[in-house]
Amino acid sequence: MAVLSNDTHTHHTQALEPIRATRKVMRIIKLLAVLFSIGIIGYLGYVAYFVFSPEIENFKNRTEFNSELWKNWEDTEASASLRWDMTHSLTTNFELIGMSSEQVIELLGQPSGRSNSELRYYLGMSRHWIDTGSLVLELEEGKVVNYRIWHG
Repeated sequence: MAVLSNDTHTHHTQALEPIRATRKVMRIIKLLAVLFSIGIIGYLGYVAYFVFSPEIENFKNRTEFNSELWKNWEDTEASASLRWDMTHSLTTNFELIGMSSEQVIELLGQPSGRSNSELRYYLGMSRHWIDTGSLVLELEEGKVVNYRIWHG
């Protein structure tokens, strides 16, 4: 077995130092890459929350349509979004298209706005208090041919 002299051992150790330094730099780069990735994922999660939060709130707060509650609704802070919350159920469970204006009024009560070509029902403030809205029913010859939710 050969015995390394101090000079050889020192030379061998000095030769390994660049390799150790390179490994250390690589570990730091990997750590920074992981931290950067976590930051990006966190940022994307933050953005997604604000983009989808209103839709998630609307989904969570859907309320079964109730004609009497709709007709007797008052625009107060406590019940501000009641009509918004019932809108999905109303438009999903009732065939609004084809109804006469009299049938709509029987179901929803007197509209907040009316013309020969539309009935408009005020929905109040949206759940996130950013805008108001109306359910707009378009009429032709006294029958509903289309409807939309107007945000304003």
